[in-house]
Order: sequence, then structure tokens, then C-alpha cells
Amino acid sequence: MAGKKGFKKISLELNHGETVNVYAGAKVAAALEEVKTKLGDLYHGVRFAEVLEAVYETGLKNGRREVIEQFDGLKSGINYLNPGQPKKKKKK
Repeated sequence: MAGKKGFKKISLELNHGETVNVYAGAKVAAALEEVKTKLGDLYHGVRFAEVLEAVYETGLKNGRREVIEQFDGLKSGINYLNPGQPKKKKKK
């Protein structure tokens, strides 16, 4: 594995010259560094995160819809009859 384990301090520069310190793991730190270099500023990174969140939510909804459709298909194929009362036993 490359890099140290644990949290790493990342200083994000905002548009007004202020800095925000973010403490994150190695994967998140690498992603933040990549967003910082590729997108340029934090504003575009936040907008990108909003788009990813919307895509994730849509995937959850579509996944739920597919499962419900599969269950509805199974329900229509099963001929379920209520068993009713049990048969009475004959006394000897």
C-alpha cells in the first residue's frame, strides 16, 4: 500500500483566500487532491458532488423499482389459495 494509514490533513483554499482544513483517509485525500487539481476550485467540486449524489439517488430508486417489478411478476405467476379450516378428524 502506498502512503501512511490514518487521517491526513488537507488544506483547501476557498475563493476568498481562506483555507479550510479537512482531515480524511488516504482514498478521500487522494480524491480531494484530484478534484482540487482538475476542477480548480471548491465550488466546482461541490457542484460535481451534488451531481454524483443525484445519480446515486436515481440508482437507488431504479433499483427499488426493478425489485418491486420482479416481485409483482412472481405474484402473478403464483396461484395462491387460502387453505381454509383444517379437516375434521373422525372419532372412532
